[in-house]
Amino acid sequence: MDSGGGFLDETSTHTDTNAALSAQQEHIEQRHIDKIDEAYVNITRKFRKRLPPVVVDVVAEKVGGYESLPELWQDFAPVILATIHLKSPIQRLLNYTGDFHEFCDAFKEDTDLHEYKEYFDAMDFAWTRVLKDKSPTKTDKVRIVNVLRDGQDRASQLGLQEVYPHATDMADDDFDE
Repeated sequence: MDSGGGFLDETSTHTDTNAALSAQQEHIEQRHIDKIDEAYVNITRKFRKRLPPVVVDVVAEKVGGYESLPELWQDFAPVILATIHLKSPIQRLLNYTGDFHEFCDAFKEDTDLHEYKEYFDAMDFAWTRVLKDKSPTKTDKVRIVNVLRDGQDRASQLGLQEVYPHATDMADDDFDE
């Protein structure tokens, strides 16, 4: 029913407004995803350009790749931080975690244990946040546990005894019942 003022369409519902807000939120989320993806592509490109330590000693000219894990971490940490705030971060974080394990292996000659510990702790925090805030499915939890256990195996080869303690406990809770 029209009030006669002609200013408001009293027949429309709030559904139109909610749909517009939802579309706007999805657009913003997609922009965040695009920025994360772009940053991650740059990281992987630069990672692939790295030279093995023996070659770096011989070659005076740099090719633009990462020279150390701490250097890579400077770019990687913001990607992880942005990812955990997405609506659906699990698949991305699974991929990034698997790649993180590869990064650790690639720089094992020149990375100290305390650096590894710091980075694995940060990844543990990221997974803890996602597990706490995003309600992953049982299938997601199985995949998460698998990637975390893979990380534990790789970390033990690097000399670390315990990594991902909090995230593993949280993700593994359902399977211990």
